Amino acid sequence: MLRKVLDSNNYMGVNLRHSDTSHMMANKDKLLDKLSDCMDNRFGDVGSGILSDTKIVSFQQWPDPENSADFGDSEVDRLTSHFKPILISSGVDVDLIADQWTIIKSCLYKEPQTLEKITWAEVRMLRETCPDFLDLVDLVLCMPASTADCERGFNVMKMVKSDWRSSLKCETLSDLLFVHLSSPSIKDFDPSTAVEMWHASSIRSMRPDLMEDAAAAEVEEE
Repeated sequence: MLRKVLDSNNYMGVNLRHSDTSHMMANKDKLLDKLSDCMDNRFGDVGSGILSDTKIVSFQQWPDPENSADFGDSEVDRLTSHFKPILISSGVDVDLIADQWTIIKSCLYKEPQTLEKITWAEVRMLRETCPDFLDLVDLVLCMPASTADCERGFNVMKMVKSDWRSSLKCETLSDLLFVHLSSPSIKDFDPSTAVEMWHASSIRSMRPDLMEDAAAAEVEEE
């Protein structure tokens, strides 16, 4: 997008002009070079290590069937070794992951033309056969690409747990954060289900009943 703007000398309908054309072109090239260097420094480790191994969950990265014999075997081994403590604590049998990867790979390559459209949600039909490998996939898919969500959560927590509400319990704070971060906007929120649940689960009679009784009493008096 930046290259498109710089090549057209136009940004959002505004013409980018400079009296010295050669100076402007030199600055363009300098800007692109610095941007490229910054991206290389920021994402230089994407092509190596654990981040590179996570490519097995992207079906667009899967090779053609004739080149798929050993595809992903080493990546799965490294991911399993890296996340082994977490997987074991979650009840995953790490010794079965490699075999289950082979099973899933062979099943999906039976119809290679579907790899471009299939999703892991659809692959979960094999959970009974390959539960341990799919747990590893779930772990890889939930890895955050950045800390933006964490920072957003901390900002909301500061607003919810203010100086006046510093004694909130962890359970209450967690529920309030969930409401703020995961609930739909007020404009799109339908409170009917929550109101009915609150009304039905009460031990004592709620105010709607009291209002109905008062209205009925007025009718009888009339």
